[in-house]
Amino acid sequence: MPANLTPIYRDAEAKYKAAVTREEKIAGLEEMLRVIPKHKGTEHLQADLRSRLSKLKQEPKKKATSKGLSHKIPKEGAGQVALVGAPNSGKSSLVATLTHAKPDVAAYPMTTHKATPGMMPYEDIGFQLIDLPPLCHEHVEPWVYDLVRASDLTWLVVSVRKPLHGLELVEELLAKRAVGLYPAGAEAPESPRPGWTYKETVLVVTGMDLPGAAGDMEALEELVEIPWPKVTVSTTTEEGLDHLGRVTFEALDIIRVYSKEPRKEPDMTRPFTLPRGSTVKDLARSIHKEIAQEIKFARVWGPSAFDGQSVQEQHVLEEGDVVELHR
Repeated sequence: MPANLTPIYRDAEAKYKAAVTREEKIAGLEEMLRVIPKHKGTEHLQADLRSRLSKLKQEPKKKATSKGLSHKIPKEGAGQVALVGAPNSGKSSLVATLTHAKPDVAAYPMTTHKATPGMMPYEDIGFQLIDLPPLCHEHVEPWVYDLVRASDLTWLVVSVRKPLHGLELVEELLAKRAVGLYPAGAEAPESPRPGWTYKETVLVVTGMDLPGAAGDMEALEELVEIPWPKVTVSTTTEEGLDHLGRVTFEALDIIRVYSKEPRKEPDMTRPFTLPRGSTVKDLARSIHKEIAQEIKFARVWGPSAFDGQSVQEQHVLEEGDVVELHR
């Protein structure tokens, strides 16, 4: 029997996927259970939600520490994206619009003093965005550069009003800390400087709702050659925000793979995200190391095989594959 999930449930599910804290996730699951249609077709989904809720509630609460804010942010979701930019570039407004995080947002510069994570929903997965303090000549804490190095992807955020200033400032300050930027989807520099870290980068231009923004953008493109993939956005009109999700997904170079148990329908709601080129063995390892050790073969439905084809553990998976592991 089909689940026939309602738009109200889908909204609750999106909020859960965007949750960051334990409390937010518990509230999200409780809301999903409250609004889910109650019939035979959703019995398994209801049981799964109750199981996840029970596990979350049994987790011990993290104790507060007096040692100050930790700047090591555990990765969540399909990829961690560090937002870098000059003061008043629009980073915080972007994170606030795309996620349920609440960074400090104001019309004056230097309102962000800490790293603020938030989950950006994209189709059936989410990306973890990290809003960082702005880069400027006055002072930047060393941990800001550490978080850039640790991320999977960088969004270089500039305002359409001062794009050239933002580009030059960010590149200059990152270079002083031995961090280089190169276009997402391109090959890493062939001759990297010793000790340097190079990050794949997407250029995000904010403020496209402002008067004359299109002309400002044309002037920038005439003045300088922009090497990075570019997305122009407005948090006011939401122009370009959907495209930003697709560009980020492609820049991370990942695939979504769905699991299936023998003689059951596949779970198409919670994909596993893996680097492009991953194998059946990699999928098994991402689920549990014991499964990876015990796997004998798999059956695959999707682009990488004909439906139900038996494959070995070194079979390379593709975006959208459904995999049934056998031990």
